[in-house]
Amino acid sequence: MQKFRLPKKILAAAMAAAMLLPGSALAAFTDTSGNWAESAIDKWSGEYGIIQGYDDGTFRPDNTITRGAFASILVRFLQYQTAASSDTFSDTPGTWCESEVLKLRAANVYLGTEGKALITANITRQQAVTMIARAFGITESAASLPYSDASSVSDYAVGYLSAMTEKGYITDIKDNLFRPTDAITRAEVVNILNNMVTVLYQTSGVYSKDINGTLMINAAGGATLKDMTITGDLIVAPGVTGSVSMTNVTVEGSTRNLGSAVVGDQTSYISYNGVDYPVYSNVAKSGITTDNLTWENGRFTFNSDQYTARFGIDVARYQGTVDWSAAAGDGVQFAFVRCGGRGTSNGALYTDAKYATNVDGAAAAGIETGVYFFAQAVNVDEANEEADYVLSLLNGHTVTGPVIYDWEILGNTDRTYGTDPAVVTACAKAFCAKLQAAGYKTGVYFTEYVGYAKYDLSQMTGTALWYANYSYKYPHFYYQVDYWQYSSKGTVAGITGTVDCDLQFIKK
Repeated sequence: MQKFRLPKKILAAAMAAAMLLPGSALAAFTDTSGNWAESAIDKWSGEYGIIQGYDDGTFRPDNTITRGAFASILVRFLQYQTAASSDTFSDTPGTWCESEVLKLRAANVYLGTEGKALITANITRQQAVTMIARAFGITESAASLPYSDASSVSDYAVGYLSAMTEKGYITDIKDNLFRPTDAITRAEVVNILNNMVTVLYQTSGVYSKDINGTLMINAAGGATLKDMTITGDLIVAPGVTGSVSMTNVTVEGSTRNLGSAVVGDQTSYISYNGVDYPVYSNVAKSGITTDNLTWENGRFTFNSDQYTARFGIDVARYQGTVDWSAAAGDGVQFAFVRCGGRGTSNGALYTDAKYATNVDGAAAAGIETGVYFFAQAVNVDEANEEADYVLSLLNGHTVTGPVIYDWEILGNTDRTYGTDPAVVTACAKAFCAKLQAAGYKTGVYFTEYVGYAKYDLSQMTGTALWYANYSYKYPHFYYQVDYWQYSSKGTVAGITGTVDCDLQFIKK
């Protein structure tokens, strides 16, 4: 896994950044008494120092914020370390917030406008909400916006604003208006952060106090959590380079690891290729052993007190024309059909030449039919693009099985080679979220390497796991999987040549 380094310099800025300078935070301010966001301001300025006051003792809650200053707030909160190239934006070289803006660009949070960062422009409410959602790993929602001025929200912000609204993070609405193009104020930013995070651990240590809400850890050295319950989410910031050890910890929400930190039960490890990976306590251990499987006549028979199994195949254009009625008669109960993919070098999207024929033929034969997309996304925007492309391909076809995100690295010249695990996980989550919002079941396909080294499977709840390994006579993987691709050289009636064979495991 890639490891991030601690920053080598502290923020320094002129008047435009006065609210971010260490030493200017106060426990209370001369101009916040009675303000609607007073308690949140005291917490996030006086206690945590994320948005700090001015040297004259004021906070100025109704002041607007520039895009550059807002970037610094997010970097202070999330402790990003990796920066994009200095020539990414034409207007940032030598500016006071250049480092912060480039860090957010590397994280696909700050995308800029026509090659410019426009750091002196006030950030609007829709821009701020979009950046916060991206920074905190919030995937877009397809739900309609409830605001009277929803038609004024820009397309890029709709999905993020919908997700943030659904989660209850947007609470400063008046007269049912979101006011997307208004400049966001300091108080409004504090309010959103306060709604998203209940407690912030900025110092490494051992913690055992229950958290009634969401806990975020941004201490570079990580933290040790013991004997506690977190009723909301657990968020680990990208800047955490140490481990987050958890012993007897219940997280009632989700665990979002936004970086490369090792998160989980540190008393147990999975050793793969000389690297130890932590065991995720919220992912079930495999219940399938060699005792459950017997190889007979080129296929597995299965016997288990815990699971039942079904036989299936996955196909692409390479299988040519398939006689699906014959395949069904030969025991095929489910099938995954490749609908398309993205090029491994040029990144172009394409449709499998046999997709429509295969998906319609399998469905007509009474076979449960899902699809898979050969993904090559290297950022969340590309994953969303792939999801939109798949949705367009599904239109007009009957799909009763899962839609699978098949992200692979075929070689060291592929565009996906070297992609950070946090990005790989975020891409899979974004893809699946879009398909789920459209009413489809989803899944992720992976090899042993991708499953251990690239995916944080603790974040894949609600998504089927499809594991590929041909070297063993059982699913040689620590966690319980829903599907196992056990061979690429199977034979099935109705198919000329060989075909991938799969088993589905269903909990009794």
